Amino acid sequence: MNDRKKHVMEIAHTLFVEKGFMETSVQEILEKSGISKGTFYNYFPSKKELLINIFEKIQAETERRRIEVLAGKKKSDKNAFIKQIQVKMEVGMENKLFALFNSVLLSEDEELKKIVQRYHLDELKWLQQRIVDIFGQHVQPYSLDLAVLFYGMLHNALHFSTNADVKIEIDKIITYMLNRIDNMVPSVIASKEQLFDIQLLTRLNSKTLSKRRQKIEKLFHKIDILLSNANGKQKELLLFLKEELQSPVPRKAVIQAVLKELGQKKDLEILVFDVIEE
Repeated sequence: MNDRKKHVMEIAHTLFVEKGFMETSVQEILEKSGISKGTFYNYFPSKKELLINIFEKIQAETERRRIEVLAGKKKSDKNAFIKQIQVKMEVGMENKLFALFNSVLLSEDEELKKIVQRYHLDELKWLQQRIVDIFGQHVQPYSLDLAVLFYGMLHNALHFSTNADVKIEIDKIITYMLNRIDNMVPSVIASKEQLFDIQLLTRLNSKTLSKRRQKIEKLFHKIDILLSNANGKQKELLLFLKEELQSPVPRKAVIQAVLKELGQKKDLEILVFDVIEE
């Protein structure tokens, strides 16, 4: 990633946390980062894609630091696992992830909520696999149940300790919860009780890529192709169209006027109205 693109993401990240995702306009990001609209859309097809890039960057940072923790150790090392969970929390605090998620959830945008849901599902899938690494393949059928229980206990303990103003070291809380899971494993295996099928994670992850997002990605890809061969006036119209399409409530009359000005581009028109009239 080049420094300029990274700078834009950092500026947008700060604005999303401070003002909220929906309340932050592309124009504000342009003004704060000092780039042109054309440069912005060269980096990101839309403001939503910029947000996705931010989430992916945070995930990549978490994964990098988790790999460093595990370097030279066995996957079954419980102390390394505890540190990996701690790393996730540290990265979240550094990036004000809770505020970023809250900004998305307050937007009432179902597609954005699916993005956050996918983030959480990816984390749950990581935890499910790490539980198998630690306790062995025989725990595989029950690993999703144990992952759900682990995170449920951990998050509630953290929430309670914060509200009660009780200072407990984070690694101590994580260790306590892992010990509880350790005690559960023999009982779960002996009873052969399974609450959730582990295939649920695969099915749920596939559902988070909504049909609407697929349509939008197809539309923006088409606009990008047209931009690569457009003249000055056409570029201006196409960039304006792209910005209008990513607004909370795209103005149909404005979009129709832009399409008319662009001329005979029936395939683009079909893609546009397939999105805004959904």
